Amino acid sequence: MIDTLTQAGRVGDTRRLEVFAACDVSILEKVLPHCNVDQLMYVEKCCKTRGRDLSLVTDQLWKKFYEREFGVSKADAVVQRMREKKVSFKWVILYEAKLKERAEAENKAIDRVKQLYKKENERKQSRQLKVCEAVKPITRKRGCDEICNIKKGNLMKKARKEFENCREVKDLAAINRIALQRKYHHRPSLFIK
Repeated sequence: MIDTLTQAGRVGDTRRLEVFAACDVSILEKVLPHCNVDQLMYVEKCCKTRGRDLSLVTDQLWKKFYEREFGVSKADAVVQRMREKKVSFKWVILYEAKLKERAEAENKAIDRVKQLYKKENERKQSRQLKVCEAVKPITRKRGCDEICNIKKGNLMKKARKEFENCREVKDLAAINRIALQRKYHHRPSLFIK
């Protein structure tokens, strides 16, 4: 029966699964524990389409799969919560919900990592040099240009004067003058007296 199930699962042929829908519960209790998660899911869905509910047989199997996949402590916590709230759920529904929850958590983690990489790339992009195009100056009225040039000229004259009167410039000029004098003073003359 398991070989039939495996072949039907690979090919996608549900006609062979009529065997499971027609089997007695005592036979299913012996055969279904040999199924893996995918096979058990496949059998249950196919039997539901034929009008048979296998949850009486498969509920304990789904609990075992839940314990294997998520841990015994998680399964015990679920049982404790169901007792406290006086509600019972099928283990297949709990298993699917937990898988969905895990997938969502993984997707959130992946999205977080993507966002971190995106922020890092944006930070690196912002620190890069950007080439700017030369912007043409705004044309102004002729009278304004003349006034601006006069102001600029006066400012430049003032700045040049301050620069020439600066102590460092005076010292540098004195050093250059002394060096020039030495250069010409120590040269032997070409004319002999």
